[in-house]
Amino acid sequence: MQTTQTTMPASSKASASMTDQSVAEKHEPAQTAASTSDAEMREAMIRIAAYTFYERRGLVSGHELEDWLQAEMEVDRQLTAVAKPTKAK
Repeated sequence: MQTTQTTMPASSKASASMTDQSVAEKHEPAQTAASTSDAEMREAMIRIAAYTFYERRGLVSGHELEDWLQAEMEVDRQLTAVAKPTKAK
Protein backbone atom coordinates (compact mmCIF):
# COMPACT_ATOMS: atom_id res chain seq x y z
CA MET A 1 0.00 0.00 0.00
CA GLN A 2 1.36 3.41 -0.96
CA THR A 3 1.08 6.28 1.48
CA THR A 4 0.67 9.80 0.28
CA GLN A 5 1.82 12.76 2.25
CA THR A 6 -0.10 15.95 1.64
CA THR A 7 1.00 19.42 2.48
CA MET A 8 -1.22 22.30 3.39
CA PRO A 9 -1.55 24.82 0.55
CA ALA A 10 -0.15 28.30 1.22
CA SER A 11 -3.67 29.77 1.21
CA SER A 12 -4.75 27.34 3.92
CA LYS A 13 -1.67 28.19 5.96
CA ALA A 14 -2.56 31.87 5.72
CA SER A 15 -6.13 31.09 6.78
CA ALA A 16 -4.87 29.08 9.72
CA SER A 17 -2.63 31.90 10.92
CA MET A 18 -5.50 34.37 10.51
CA THR A 19 -7.67 32.10 12.62
CA ASP A 20 -4.97 32.01 15.29
CA GLN A 21 -4.83 35.80 15.18
CA SER A 22 -8.62 36.03 15.52
CA VAL A 23 -8.51 33.79 18.57
CA ALA A 24 -5.77 35.95 20.09
CA GLU A 25 -7.80 39.11 19.45
CA LYS A 26 -10.75 37.64 21.37
CA HIS A 27 -8.57 37.40 24.45
CA GLU A 28 -7.37 41.01 24.38
CA PRO A 29 -8.57 43.50 27.01
CA ALA A 30 -12.02 45.01 26.60
CA GLN A 31 -10.54 48.45 26.00
CA THR A 32 -8.96 47.27 22.75
CA ALA A 33 -12.25 45.74 21.65
CA ALA A 34 -14.04 49.01 22.40
CA SER A 35 -11.45 50.94 20.37
CA THR A 36 -11.93 48.57 17.46
CA SER A 37 -15.68 48.98 17.55
CA ASP A 38 -15.27 52.78 17.76
CA ALA A 39 -13.01 52.70 14.71
CA GLU A 40 -15.44 50.44 12.86
CA MET A 41 -18.35 52.72 13.78
CA ARG A 42 -16.40 55.79 12.59
CA GLU A 43 -15.62 54.09 9.27
CA ALA A 44 -19.25 53.09 8.80
CA MET A 45 -20.32 56.69 9.46
CA ILE A 46 -17.77 57.92 6.92
CA ARG A 47 -19.01 55.43 4.32
CA ILE A 48 -22.60 56.60 4.77
CA ALA A 49 -21.63 60.27 4.63
CA ALA A 50 -19.46 59.74 1.53
CA TYR A 51 -22.32 57.97 -0.21
CA THR A 52 -24.65 60.82 0.76
CA PHE A 53 -22.27 63.31 -0.89
CA TYR A 54 -22.19 61.05 -3.96
CA GLU A 55 -26.00 61.04 -4.07
CA ARG A 56 -26.18 64.82 -3.68
CA ARG A 57 -23.83 65.15 -6.66
CA GLY A 58 -26.37 63.20 -8.72
CA LEU A 59 -24.61 59.81 -8.57
CA VAL A 60 -21.79 61.13 -10.76
CA SER A 61 -18.62 59.03 -10.49
CA GLY A 62 -15.10 60.37 -10.38
CA HIS A 63 -15.19 62.22 -7.07
CA GLU A 64 -14.76 59.28 -4.69
CA LEU A 65 -11.68 60.62 -2.93
CA GLU A 66 -13.19 64.08 -2.55
CA ASP A 67 -16.39 62.57 -1.12
CA TRP A 68 -14.42 60.35 1.27
CA LEU A 69 -12.23 63.19 2.56
CA GLN A 70 -15.21 65.49 2.99
CA ALA A 71 -17.05 62.71 4.84
CA GLU A 72 -14.06 62.14 7.14
CA MET A 73 -13.94 65.82 8.05
CA GLU A 74 -17.69 65.95 8.70
CA VAL A 75 -17.77 62.77 10.80
CA ASP A 76 -14.70 63.80 12.81
CA ARG A 77 -16.28 67.22 13.42
CA GLN A 78 -19.47 65.56 14.65
CA LEU A 79 -17.61 63.09 16.86
CA THR A 80 -15.47 65.86 18.35
CA ALA A 81 -18.56 67.94 19.09
CA VAL A 82 -20.17 64.99 20.89
CA ALA A 83 -17.00 64.20 22.85
CA LYS A 84 -16.48 67.75 24.12
CA PRO A 85 -18.01 68.36 27.53
CA THR A 86 -20.39 71.28 27.63
CA LYS A 87 -19.97 74.01 30.21
CA ALA A 88 -22.89 74.42 32.59
CA LYS A 89 -23.84 78.00 33.42
